[in-house]
Amino acid sequence: MTTLSTITTIIVALITAVIGPLIMAWVQLKLANKSKISPVKEAIDLNELVDNQLDMMMDELDCSRIWIGQFHNGGHFYPTGKSIQKFSIFYEKITPEISAIQHIFQQIPVSLFPKSLSKLYKEGELGIVNYDTDETYDLSMFAKDYNTKSFYMLAIDDLNDHFIGVMGISFNNKEHKLSKEEWIFIRQKVGAIGSLLTGYLNKKK
Repeated sequence: MTTLSTITTIIVALITAVIGPLIMAWVQLKLANKSKISPVKEAIDLNELVDNQLDMMMDELDCSRIWIGQFHNGGHFYPTGKSIQKFSIFYEKITPEISAIQHIFQQIPVSLFPKSLSKLYKEGELGIVNYDTDETYDLSMFAKDYNTKSFYMLAIDDLNDHFIGVMGISFNNKEHKLSKEEWIFIRQKVGAIGSLLTGYLNKKK
């Protein structure tokens, strides 16, 4: 005759065999979901890191505005379907007396700035200390419409040296010629921001 203890042992064994793996699978699923960072969280983290870099640049350079534009697709040509290359300003830091331009420079075709973008693609940077005497490329609108006295642009490259964006730096109160030390500082920050953007853009979904 089967004793009560034997029956209990069998029941416990069955429960362990069935429930144990289910509990383990549930725990593993919870841990896997916890390890995944949502796309929103990734974007927030990136934006905070980039914003911190721009804050440091604003403080160090005492400039009026810094912005970052990134290239992206925007519609297609007819009838080939080839992507139209555009850029938009994704980040902007300004002093209190300056009006923001981020909302204006959205979905801008790269064809509107052939000279400046070609200069950046080939040489990586450009500077306009004085809009009256220096080469202004196709950037005179920044002086006319936004009261910019001196303006600098630098290419943002990814870790594979692909041209992925642009940084613009404006001085509105007075002309400012960047010193050698300031150029070094800016290039270091552009490199850091390029690395941040590369890590975000290349991260698998």
